[in-house]
Amino acid sequence: MKYLLMIYDNPETRAVFFGEEGAPLMAEMDAIMAELKESGELVDTAALADPASTKVVRSDGVVTDGPLAEAKEHFGGYLIVDVESEERALEIAARWPKVHTPMEVRPLLGEGGEM
Repeated sequence: MKYLLMIYDNPETRAVFFGEEGAPLMAEMDAIMAELKESGELVDTAALADPASTKVVRSDGVVTDGPLAEAKEHFGGYLIVDVESEERALEIAARWPKVHTPMEVRPLLGEGGEM
């Protein structure tokens, strides 16, 4: 079963990860990524650019800057994993180094729309 693990962050958490104190967090992240690659569970991953570069295309075709101004956290990156169970996806998310931001775990539908 494939799961999308959505990483949320904000300017403060990005500053921690990419600042001087971020080295242990990055090492933790690298270790998890190496484990997922070795086990074959990692399907895809990407970090997203600064949210200030986000554009939103509304249903009426109007393009606006995003994300929403009232959002405290933004979608900062993702992992797609192919694991045996939801419990394994949740275990990976729980181990991911976070600085007071959540990680959302969502099952992906298969080719025919099945879970």
